[in-house]
Amino acid sequence: MLKVNDSDKKKPSHAEIELKGELISLFPAKFAFWKKESTIFLSDCHLGKISHFRKSGIGIPTQAGLETFSQIHKILLEFQPERIIFLGDIFHSDFNSDFHRFENWRKQFKETSFDLVLGNHDKSGLNYFEEMGLNIHPDLTIGPFYCTHEPQIHSEKGFNFCGHIHPAVSLFGSGRQNVKVPCFWKGNNHLCFPSFGVFTGSVSIKPNSTDQFFALAGNSIRLIEGSSIL
Repeated sequence: MLKVNDSDKKKPSHAEIELKGELISLFPAKFAFWKKESTIFLSDCHLGKISHFRKSGIGIPTQAGLETFSQIHKILLEFQPERIIFLGDIFHSDFNSDFHRFENWRKQFKETSFDLVLGNHDKSGLNYFEEMGLNIHPDLTIGPFYCTHEPQIHSEKGFNFCGHIHPAVSLFGSGRQNVKVPCFWKGNNHLCFPSFGVFTGSVSIKPNSTDQFFALAGNSIRLIEGSSIL
């Protein structure tokens, strides 16, 4: 079941999909909400990447490093979830000032459980995560969903929620014009999340005919069937 809701201009457009009998809402801001369990899912924040770039001499404005924090903050204030699950790569690089920023910021949401499924970029933070208020998991099963960082699309442990790839899809217009945009990539047994963080890049996915892509552009979300772009 799919329902795209963009009729209420006071609320952001979103897509509602039924997965294993559960209703999941996908939002253009690159996160999903499972209302029944009051749980937010997102992936690949790569906090600290801007600081890492600046330390390497790349001239990116400091303010850009706060954008991802700001977006998560808005989501938590609006939805008031009991739980937020990060599907890996919450941080990008070695310990830096953003670790302290996260620890102080996280204290504002003491009633919310923060869970991290470890990603390949998270290894440098293993000694800090628990004192920062994060519950750490190599993988995580919640209801019918099996949460990992890297895709496990053939897993028998549940419908796979994953990240890592930073999926994108191309939108085509007249005159052979096209633009690549981030997307949720749904297969027969997985939902791969777009990269939530800024300056993280994306990879165009070669689809199977049964795949579905939820393309994200601005405040809109658009369903694209894999069979239509083969």
